[in-house]
Amino acid sequence: MALVKCKECGSDVSTKAKACPKCGAKAPKKTSLFTWLVTGFVAAAMIGAFTSDPSSTSNSSASASSGAGSTQSSSGSASATTNTPPVVKAPEWRTFESSDEMTGEKSAYAVSPNTEPTQRMGFPYGDVEAWLGIGCDASSEWAYIGFTQAPNLINGEIGDGYHSFRVRVRWDENVVFETLRQKWTADAMHFYSDASIIQKIGGASSAMVELNWHGEGAVRFPFTLSGSSKALQDIRGRCAGY
Repeated sequence: MALVKCKECGSDVSTKAKACPKCGAKAPKKTSLFTWLVTGFVAAAMIGAFTSDPSSTSNSSASASSGAGSTQSSSGSASATTNTPPVVKAPEWRTFESSDEMTGEKSAYAVSPNTEPTQRMGFPYGDVEAWLGIGCDASSEWAYIGFTQAPNLINGEIGDGYHSFRVRVRWDENVVFETLRQKWTADAMHFYSDASIIQKIGGASSAMVELNWHGEGAVRFPFTLSGSSKALQDIRGRCAGY
């Protein structure tokens, strides 16, 4: 029989006794086998969790970091693409056809993009725009300037049903005088020497026409000639078939 010390009075107590014979304190209950098994299982599980392979965690973190880096890189690429300004092509000449409803005769036209004067005019000409054009039919070609509103010019010579104006025109860097004719109240002015003007339009890259406008003084309209040669070839091909 084994003896143990009582936790209350310190007297010797048999391990088989249920209480201390001196002070009557109850002996502590023994831990059952089942309790020891459960405790051991829990302890083993905790040890396994703490001692698991750290490489998997590191790899997961690295993958996450790599994924974040890829996302940032993609975002950076997208941002770089978005911030790149688009290439805007300058407007070029266009072509179209017209047909006389009465006679059925056809004509073709090549025209520049509409342009505003270099300095905006006052009322009632503040919205005036102009374009440079070439027309042809089965037998002839002509060059002209069209306007969204009939031009009101001064210092012209009066002819039979028209006014004639001598104006300055700059072809690229070369400034010369040209003659324009305007039928009374018409919204277009035709060049006097069509063949010469058409040749200059096809050979230059830009033109500027200076008009002496009533109440405005010298008004200058700049025209791009980009695509004019191609447009001219187009309408000549059409007119050859009329």
